Amino acid sequence: MKQILVAAAIGLAASPALAGLEICNNAGQSLSLAIGYSSDGEWISEGWWNIPVGQCKTPVSGDLKNRYYFYRANAGGTAIASGDYSFCTTPQAFTIQGDSNCGGRGYETQGFRKLDTGETAAHFTLTLNAAAEPPAPAASSGSAPGTYGEPYSGNVILQECHSEGLRECSFHAGGTKFFVRDDGRTAPYVFTVMEALDIGTPLAVEGDLEAVYDRTADVVLRDAAVRPWTEHDGLLNKLQGHWYSADDPNAQFTVLGAERENSYDGAFSGRDYLSVSEWCRDFEGGGPYLYAREEETGENYCYAIDYVDHLELTLVHLPRGNLLRYRKLD
Repeated sequence: MKQILVAAAIGLAASPALAGLEICNNAGQSLSLAIGYSSDGEWISEGWWNIPVGQCKTPVSGDLKNRYYFYRANAGGTAIASGDYSFCTTPQAFTIQGDSNCGGRGYETQGFRKLDTGETAAHFTLTLNAAAEPPAPAASSGSAPGTYGEPYSGNVILQECHSEGLRECSFHAGGTKFFVRDDGRTAPYVFTVMEALDIGTPLAVEGDLEAVYDRTADVVLRDAAVRPWTEHDGLLNKLQGHWYSADDPNAQFTVLGAERENSYDGAFSGRDYLSVSEWCRDFEGGGPYLYAREEETGENYCYAIDYVDHLELTLVHLPRGNLLRYRKLD
């Protein structure tokens, strides 16, 4: 099946006819779409809209009232756009109130992907595009393990790619930020794969560790591929977005991918590298845990994830045990 990447753009025209959430299909195959959103404090899921190739549908009409929407797209019964935000669905057309106890109410539970339409958008167009299949790894791999350093393989979280100057991508694992650069040693298709993906996508990578520093590392890759989501990937995905402390609203942070940018009273105060696992330093069992490693100083922190949903987060700071409560800033 072809890989699906998402390209989103806010409509430029200001005509009232363009108001709403529009989904367009450029994926090369017919799609079935479902959406989720908040209405008067209640989560609603709706589906399915059938979108033929080259056509668009508007599941939400009128000026957009929310910044965040959630969507799932299927092709031939297989999900080609999904995520770790759970909503209730049925195989037939549906409108369902509430996103909990789906099975107990006779519904299915399925994963949806989060869409940020911006703070003030009245209209937003999301286009699903089909990307070409990447070449087979074996045909593109030009080096044997250990050619450029210690062989390395692992499950990681994609952070970002950019092409200003030297083409470069980065990803996170275990509180370390890895950089891979297009200097002729990494197979070109590896960059093609990573550049087509969303920030925060779980990957499996293989390559050589060229250099390891205090909090970062340089790596040459032979392969990179999307891997199945784990429970820990899902928790990190739920942390995405902007949060403020329930005890002190001036204390805020934004999670993007596996990085947390902290601020106080609007002023930047530091950046952490994040990972979610069943252990954190001396703490093991009773998790899951959130590990944070400060970018500049290397100081690290452990938190037990007590509760997280679309709007609320409670962490237990360890070893002190005090509760830290946060709310999502929409």
